[in-house]
Amino acid sequence: MISFESLSQINKIIEQDKISSTYKFALLKNTIDVCQRYNHLIQTEGKHVNLPLGLIIEGWIFDYFPFVFNGIRQQNSGRVLNKQIESIYAELFEYMKLDPEKTTWQDSYAKVYMKYLSMELDSVQSSLLVKLSKEIAKTITKMPMKYSGENEYEIYLPEYTTFARIPKTETFNKEFLIENFGIFSIKKDHYHIFRYMGQSLYGNSTIARRWKETTYKLNQSNFATDKIDAMIYKTIFSDRKTNIGRKYLPDECQCVWSGKKLHRGKYDIDHILPYSVWFNNDLWNLLPCDPTVNGKKSDKIPSPILIKKQRNLIISY
Repeated sequence: MISFESLSQINKIIEQDKISSTYKFALLKNTIDVCQRYNHLIQTEGKHVNLPLGLIIEGWIFDYFPFVFNGIRQQNSGRVLNKQIESIYAELFEYMKLDPEKTTWQDSYAKVYMKYLSMELDSVQSSLLVKLSKEIAKTITKMPMKYSGENEYEIYLPEYTTFARIPKTETFNKEFLIENFGIFSIKKDHYHIFRYMGQSLYGNSTIARRWKETTYKLNQSNFATDKIDAMIYKTIFSDRKTNIGRKYLPDECQCVWSGKKLHRGKYDIDHILPYSVWFNNDLWNLLPCDPTVNGKKSDKIPSPILIKKQRNLIISY
């Protein structure tokens, strides 16, 4: 059952909290994303649920990418974010030869995002993204998490607020973020709202609208609406692409649902959890499927009986 009091608290953050940046909107957007897409990683503890902070960090890295790339302010100090975060982005852009004067933010974003998804980041890129993650983690836990609500840490309670001991890695990926940045806690009532009402909260009349309004105000400029819309919405519903899944599968394999042998790469890539429901292109959700079976399945969620029957094959992938 949805708590009216908890819904009112979240609505106050969106509509009434003092806003000097877009940080609270980015935090809310990514909390919704984590609650809806990563339910299998959420732990219940009494009246609270614990969620991986690393997934919020991941969201911020890519949500703020286009704004930094284009120099569009997201807070009121006259900078896009803060000096430390911007300088690390700048190092990454320079190393990867991403020049705002020569390429669009969309192409640059895609280049970094696909390298991240396909785990093809080199050691320098990984090192820069670890540095960036530490700075973003500090910003998230000491600013929007602390000041969302009427009292400090009323809605969000992070496990850590300092991240100096995060280890180095040659392979920066989602697993690294989840394992090394701890958790944050929210009340079950808030979790249920984010989980089941999230897309309504993020609609044009709420979080997204306020994010756009704040961006216009901070920049004192009339950007074309579609330009800002593209930057804000780009990761809410990521493109329904399956090519990344095919890259890691052999030519000869089995249909995940029927067990039928598939030859010479002539198979579909199926979203186990339908894309239209979860908007999830993670590798674990992309598995080979016979085209006929995939056509019949469409956007249906597989039955528990079928999932149990195919358990070993699913795990093998």
